[in-house]
Amino acid sequence: MAQSPSDKIDNSTISKLIPFITTVLLYFSLIQHTERGSTPSTVLKCMPIFSLLFFLMLTTSKNVTMIQYRKRIMYGLLFSSFGDFLLNYDLFEAGMGAFGFAQVFYISAFGMKPLKLWIGGTLYLLGFLATAVFFGNLKPLIKACLPFYAVLLLTMCWRSLARIEGSNNYSRLVCGIASILFVLSDGIIAFDKFFTPIQAAQTYIMVTYYLAQVGITLSVNDVLLNEPTFIKPTEQRNKSTGSKSY
Repeated sequence: MAQSPSDKIDNSTISKLIPFITTVLLYFSLIQHTERGSTPSTVLKCMPIFSLLFFLMLTTSKNVTMIQYRKRIMYGLLFSSFGDFLLNYDLFEAGMGAFGFAQVFYISAFGMKPLKLWIGGTLYLLGFLATAVFFGNLKPLIKACLPFYAVLLLTMCWRSLARIEGSNNYSRLVCGIASILFVLSDGIIAFDKFFTPIQAAQTYIMVTYYLAQVGITLSVNDVLLNEPTFIKPTEQRNKSTGSKSY
């Protein structure tokens, strides 16, 4: 039986995700046998993100909008991997800065239309309430930096959720869920580090984090981004008749 185009796309996507799935399994299988801050643990932690970068390198398009979108997601992943590296060596403030740059690139990729201010307002309010719980426990430098990162993180989530126009666009729906998981992952880090220890926190953090990053990466399959560039009817007529407009 011949495969439909959508089946071929799905199979291609799954094939390109094999390195990511493999490296994630390796991480959860071997990380407990390594020491935090060691080269093996750093490699294990960063490899899944490098695998997603490899996925994007294999995803090609001639659409200008798609090329720009993919490039921004790639930069987001690059800064995320740098953040993973820094956090693994307990350089928390520097790691937060690297992830801040990652959020900027994700926000740039998602854009500001449609606006849907109510989503942003709701997220900022919830973020303020959550941060207020442990803000008094923060060191002065983190007190100064964390609010800026929190705004960037929540803005990324807002812009991702705002793009969802129903359940028909699978890529945008998955990306929206992924952005929520990113917020959840960082929230667990904050509460575990600054409020009260959470049992098996590292497992929850990394599961939600890797799911978030792969969900954002898969948004490059968005059919709307891959649509041909729109040509105005007058331009189309000029091309078909060979005439020029003056």
